[in-house]
Amino acid sequence: MDVRNNWTQEEIEAIYNRPILELIYDAATIHRKYNDPSEVQVSTLLSIKTGGCPENCSYCPQSAHHNTGLGPERMLSLDEVMTKASIASQNGSTRFCMGAAWRNVKDNKQFDRVIDMVK
Repeated sequence: MDVRNNWTQEEIEAIYNRPILELIYDAATIHRKYNDPSEVQVSTLLSIKTGGCPENCSYCPQSAHHNTGLGPERMLSLDEVMTKASIASQNGSTRFCMGAAWRNVKDNKQFDRVIDMVK
């Protein structure tokens, strides 16, 4: 199956209406075509700025609106993040993700620090 971006509505409806196990089989077949089925991607997630988020998401322990026992912490330095990323790589991670407890960045210096981390 080739990657396409010219699907007709009828083709999309046909896929949508296929039985779930047929879709799973097709997905596994395509996955095996391009990936070794015995390999698992290892990813690491690091919170670079924990707690004190001003958003009021009821499900999130990072929110400053809920008493979760999690207080705001300073954002990690570039050196700290690079050390953690290096350790993750040594432990087999091929993907390193960073999370931060904020929705809208109000401090451009912090945003610039995140950009440096991503570079």
